[in-house]
Amino acid sequence: MPENTSATTSALIDAVSEITGALVDGHADTGPVLYRITEIAADLLSAAASGIMVVDPLGGLAVVAASDEQARLVELLQTQSEAGPCPECIRTSEVIAVPNLGTDADRWPEFQAVATEIGYRAILAVPMILDGHTVGGLNILFTEPTTFDHERRRRAGILADLALLELTHEHGDHRAGRLSERTLALVNDRTRVGQATGIVAGTLDLTPGRARALIDDHAHRLGVTLGVLARSITARSVHPTELLAADAPIPKTS
Repeated sequence: MPENTSATTSALIDAVSEITGALVDGHADTGPVLYRITEIAADLLSAAASGIMVVDPLGGLAVVAASDEQARLVELLQTQSEAGPCPECIRTSEVIAVPNLGTDADRWPEFQAVATEIGYRAILAVPMILDGHTVGGLNILFTEPTTFDHERRRRAGILADLALLELTHEHGDHRAGRLSERTLALVNDRTRVGQATGIVAGTLDLTPGRARALIDDHAHRLGVTLGVLARSITARSVHPTELLAADAPIPKTS
């Protein structure tokens, strides 16, 4: 039976609002917030249970939240054996979808035996990726064989991102100080970008808009932030002509 799209969207908005509210408030402990995310994941994806696993400082795997004790058991089994959908999604940085555990008996035999005995029949494991490194995974457990369409995967990805935000955001008295530091850094970067835009526009005889577009494009090609490139331009370690593609003519001013 097709899901009510409007109701699902509303539920997702409510979930995001609840978790981001907890992040901004800063008073909630990480554990209860992660537990709530596992509850929301099960509800939003019409699943039986959910769990969150992370890479610990020693390189092993640890369970940090589960929506119930059965899910925790399945998660612990995966961490101890380092075998199962969630460890695999962490190793490969890919979503691991198992629509029917009964057809994957040879993939993770110990995990499959325990999971099916408990009553799980399908698994969706989504990696949590920070700065290009997979640091954990959200594991969602179903009691019936399940088709994992784009919408289900998208919702799971949003919840995995929320769990990652909770794990990485700063708690306590230093939050306001960090905000001040970041605000100052953003203002300084914006000033430097403005200065760099002026230098590029003056050197290449461009409008400010086209000069800024060149800076944006070059930063993207190099894989650096605008602030880093702007500092290089204002420090004269990058000449404006370097922002032009090798085969591209200097744009004309309008």
